[in-house]
Amino acid sequence: AQSIPAQASDRPMTAQAAAPVAAEVSIVDGLESQGFDVSRVTVTTDRIEVDAEAAGPDPFAFDLTIDPDTARGTYTVTDMVKGQIVTTPFTVAIQTSTPERSVFTLTNPATGEIYRHDSAVSHESIAFVIPIAFAAVSLSTALYYLAIGAAIVVAGVLALEAAKAVSKIIEENGRRSSSKKRDYFVAVRSGSKVYLSPVGLTKTQALARGRTSGDVWALSRDLAKGLAKDLNPSGVPVGPEKHGSGYLLHFHPFNHVPNMHSFFGVPS
Repeated sequence: AQSIPAQASDRPMTAQAAAPVAAEVSIVDGLESQGFDVSRVTVTTDRIEVDAEAAGPDPFAFDLTIDPDTARGTYTVTDMVKGQIVTTPFTVAIQTSTPERSVFTLTNPATGEIYRHDSAVSHESIAFVIPIAFAAVSLSTALYYLAIGAAIVVAGVLALEAAKAVSKIIEENGRRSSSKKRDYFVAVRSGSKVYLSPVGLTKTQALARGRTSGDVWALSRDLAKGLAKDLNPSGVPVGPEKHGSGYLLHFHPFNHVPNMHSFFGVPS
């Protein structure tokens, strides 16, 4: 069964309605500012889990689990329906999740109902009429705060904030067989942070990404410099550069052509 939302005044406000927050706000702080009590947050290259419960007269809780390899998972909502507590599991497929925008689909396996959510589109007029729409707005809130400090999804690829990703990427890469080891990984800049996908790239794939101005993170300084050199052998790569405390060191191809970052190391 689907849950039926209470009145808007009984529910936490959405992230889109909240005041701007600093980049350092964690998902726990963010959700608590929206009226949720957070019982669990796990962000690793293996899984992402967030469990939270809304404070208020009517019970509302959610359990989010995302597979980093596919940016898909489950979103289980517990709510009050006609005086009874009902738990509804949805499957979720995330296309985009950044502080600026979240786009995903929720599917109710029991009914086949599918709801596509885009935070850039106003949902206020229907969020408290269609039950699945309210579940989507709550999920969008969770993804907003998750993206601020931990993980984003771009084009269906999940990436973790570099400080959280590097050690896990190195550890997991070390366990792989020789044929599956990778020296390069997708890097995505969002705001002042760099996010890394745990899905590795071959040298050919890294070069192809760099040629289209896509950023790459390499396992070592020499690999990062070599990639920048191969992308434009006309001259010496630019760098290494770092644009402030907490940033990643990186090279650019000669003359910034193509215009990409070849990152390495950890934020410092």
